[in-house]
Amino acid sequence: MPIISPRREFLAAGAVSLVFARGAMAQAPKVIADGTTIGREKMLVVSEDASGRVLAFDSSVYLESNATGPGDVVVVGSYCGTRVLAPIFTRGVRAIIATDAGIGKDEAGVSGLKHGETIGVPVASIAAMSAETSNGRSTLLGTISRANAQARALGVYPGQVAWEAAALLAKAPAGKSIPTSPGEEEAPVVVETTPKGRIWATPGSTAIREKIPNDVFCSGANSSRVMSDGALRMGAKGAIANDAGIALNNSAVEGVMILGANGVPAASVSTMSARLGEGLSTWNDGVISVVNDVAAKLGVKVGQTAKEAARLILANA
Repeated sequence: MPIISPRREFLAAGAVSLVFARGAMAQAPKVIADGTTIGREKMLVVSEDASGRVLAFDSSVYLESNATGPGDVVVVGSYCGTRVLAPIFTRGVRAIIATDAGIGKDEAGVSGLKHGETIGVPVASIAAMSAETSNGRSTLLGTISRANAQARALGVYPGQVAWEAAALLAKAPAGKSIPTSPGEEEAPVVVETTPKGRIWATPGSTAIREKIPNDVFCSGANSSRVMSDGALRMGAKGAIANDAGIALNNSAVEGVMILGANGVPAASVSTMSARLGEGLSTWNDGVISVVNDVAAKLGVKVGQTAKEAARLILANA
């Protein structure tokens, strides 16, 4: 089990969204009612009619292998940052729902709300602790925490159950392709080189395609199982990512646990200490909030800087 910071300071910005009662929620559609994950690379059609569909994905990265269209509302178990939503905006959809990741430093966890508003796309977020991260079904069962102007105009409001919000968003005008840049930090960079190996800063684990068995990476993405999939694919010596508000059932840091079970040291930084989606912010600003047992044995502790933790892992793993 990971060691998790008792302070949970990262929840402060989004805590208000957790007070909304969900007892009045109508019965959820059968296709999402059990709240189980959809699966890697898979897409779930939640509803469909002549005007379009409501689609759900465990992670935004799984959209690459699935076709979506301008009539679709896309619900993803990823965070609601512009970096994550950029490919969806570029593809063109009717509306988007994602997790707020505990809001995060500089509100990076919900930056996609403002960008969506700027380009005319309805976007809403769910409270991180109301659903499991990297679980599209659970996202739909979560509680809306924020909505941009276009989403609010359609009747979406904080405290609403996400699948009910998705039904309202399905009434939005059909979307169109709006090319959107994910931001300046688009490629992984090596931030430190030592005789023991290298330390990378990367927006997410999927951005590094090569094998890096001697290296540690600092990711700007959440620490869910998608992160651990990437770390194991790369054969990385160790990994640090964002805790994205921890989320229901510790799902936003599940990857830390999975890597520990595979003998890989890993940790997360508090979402309020580093900007989501920016590996350089994880490296430069991050403060450790979650540590697995393997990393703890190397001296990694809650409260350390990400730089200290990454250097310990690199030197001792």
